Amino acid sequence: MTSKKNISIPASKSTELTDATATQVSTTPKNDKTMISDNSNNSTLAVNNDNADNNTTATTLFAEESASTVQPKQLRIGKQQRKLDYAEFKATYLTPAKLMKRHPVNIEDSIWAKLERIARILGERDTTVGSYINAVLLEHLNLYADDIEIWRKL
Repeated sequence: MTSKKNISIPASKSTELTDATATQVSTTPKNDKTMISDNSNNSTLAVNNDNADNNTTATTLFAEESASTVQPKQLRIGKQQRKLDYAEFKATYLTPAKLMKRHPVNIEDSIWAKLERIARILGERDTTVGSYINAVLLEHLNLYADDIEIWRKL
């Protein structure tokens, strides 16, 4: 397949094109490269004709794709919302609790330091790392209770 460089190609003078309306026929600039059919008797519109009726179909096909790629604008979280989130977090995880039957758990030192910092800074005076860990694990077990039961039966 060799491509020929044609500067301009005159439109064929077939009788089928003489009855075409102005919207169906487009004039091609001399430097525009268009696809040209080998069949001069073909009455269908050119593939890359800008005035073709099938452009609306192409537009609607890509409209859904472009809408899904555009991410929604992220909403700014206000100071009051942050305070409400903190109050909920504190009530759920950082309430002081007296652990009755305790068991030692081995965790890495870096994790212990992070947990201690959270319990000391965000928690109340009597909040300990143990009560924070207990609340986090209780929430986790409640969240995955149904899945754990299904996995147990496998």
